[in-house]
Amino acid sequence: GISGPPSPRPSREALCRPPPCKSPDCLRMADYAAAEGASALDLDPTMANHGRELQSSDGGLIGGLVTMGIILALALWIFSSSFYIVHQAEGMVIERFGKFNKVLYSGWNWVFPFIDQPRSITWRKTYIGVGGQIQDEAINATRIDLRESMFNFMKQEVYTRDTVLLDVNSLMFYRIFDIHKAAYEVEDLQSALSNTAQTQLKEVFGKMTFSEALASQRSINDHLVNQFSKLFLGWGIHVERMELLDLVPKSIGEAMKKQMIAERQRRGDFIISEGKKSAMKLQSEGTMKVQINMGIAEQQNTRKVSEGEKDAKIELARAERAALEELGSAMRDDRVRQSDYMLAQRYNDLTRAAGKVPEKTVYLPYEADSLGGLVGSLHKVYGSDGPRTGAPKRVSAQQIDAVVETTDDAALD
Repeated sequence: GISGPPSPRPSREALCRPPPCKSPDCLRMADYAAAEGASALDLDPTMANHGRELQSSDGGLIGGLVTMGIILALALWIFSSSFYIVHQAEGMVIERFGKFNKVLYSGWNWVFPFIDQPRSITWRKTYIGVGGQIQDEAINATRIDLRESMFNFMKQEVYTRDTVLLDVNSLMFYRIFDIHKAAYEVEDLQSALSNTAQTQLKEVFGKMTFSEALASQRSINDHLVNQFSKLFLGWGIHVERMELLDLVPKSIGEAMKKQMIAERQRRGDFIISEGKKSAMKLQSEGTMKVQINMGIAEQQNTRKVSEGEKDAKIELARAERAALEELGSAMRDDRVRQSDYMLAQRYNDLTRAAGKVPEKTVYLPYEADSLGGLVGSLHKVYGSDGPRTGAPKRVSAQQIDAVVETTDDAALD
């Protein structure tokens, strides 16, 4: 035959529900419950007990799940307190009962739970913001970054040597190489770095003028790196480099005007002094060349004069030699004694010299016969009628000098 639609499957509650009661009491209770708005399940004692059993079993299951969750959460908390995963280029300082215990580096690290605790350090993180501006953020972290980081020194007012007020903003690139020193050697590392930088900047700029500071930023950076490296070494910080971000003068209009005028005056004086220096140099070089040329000319003149005097003396000596030789030859030819000739010559010289003495009477002791005979025979020597026989003989200058000396000795005797 044709079967009808399948009957609906009874629910769990319908299967667990006991069969309904058909007694008059049950019917009266059902009518009363319907009048009062209650269900038959609430009024049926068997059904109520069965519901209570189901509720108690559900409550035990929920309680077990809650207890298991609490135990699991406690285990996870203990596990998280016992193990730390430190990232690369990071470090953590662990204290045990408030005393330094060890430093955790990158990797999986185990500590005693509730006994070992990480130490937090207050630090200022510097980063580039969205708008490209350098921003600072104060953080309190337990993990210390060991990579190269930036530290932005706030703007500071410093005076230069020529009393110019400047706003200086500098940036330090540093790296923490000793976590223990960075955590324990100084109380407030951030304030210590800022105050130290302020004193160093005042000292550096106080030794320079404004122009020197503008032209010496690289040397200022190098000097700050050297000074900061020495000072921050005890705090476990190594300074990589320094950069001056801003160097802005305050109320500098009048000072800049005076400085420009002074600079122009200085350049003018420098140019004038350089011109005078060049002129003096050229003048000294010209004077030196003139003196050198004069010395060379004088040297050549002296050499020429000495050569001329030498040639003149040689010619005079040659002429005297020729005259003496000619005189000796003539005396031999005329048979005149040399002593008579020399006496006559000396007598003539004395006579000429005596005539130049005014108002003096000079007596010349000399034999008149000899004088007359000598004078009378002069025409034979100097005249042209004297006999000349034979060829003239040459007489040397040494022989003439010997004759003259013999004649002088005889006259003195």
